[in-house]
Amino acid sequence: MLDDGSQTIVFIDDDCIFCNYWGNYILNNDKSKSIFISSSRSNIYLETKKRFQKFPNYKETIILYHKGRNYERSSAVIKIALIMNNWQKIAVIGYIIPKFIRDFFYNIISRNRKNIMTDSCVIDKLKIRDKYII
Repeated sequence: MLDDGSQTIVFIDDDCIFCNYWGNYILNNDKSKSIFISSSRSNIYLETKKRFQKFPNYKETIILYHKGRNYERSSAVIKIALIMNNWQKIAVIGYIIPKFIRDFFYNIISRNRKNIMTDSCVIDKLKIRDKYII
C-alpha cells in the first residue's frame, strides 16, 4: 500500500479507548476523505516503520504518515487537523506555540489517556470502518 508514499495514515494504539475515539472522530470529520487509520500492530505499520531509522513509539504518541514523512505528538495533531480540511484546520494557530511547549501538554494528556475514557465500544466501532487498515 505504501508504494509511492502518497497515502495519509494515522497510526494509533488500538488498545487505547482514547486513541480509538479520536480515530473515529478523524474518520467522521475528514472532509478530504484521504485519511486512513491503522493499528500499531498492523503490517502497514511495520512496513512504514522499516522506512525510517528513527520512528516514534506508538505507545507514547499518535503517528501521522503523510507524503512520505512522519509526524508525532502535537505536530501530528495539527497536521491531521489541516489535512481534514474542515473547521479543525484552525488548529494551525498551534504552530505559533513553540513545539516543546505543545509537546509538554501533549505528553501530559498522553500519559493519562487510558484514565480519561472508559467506554470500550469506540474500539469496536473503529475496527469495522472501511478506512481502518488491519
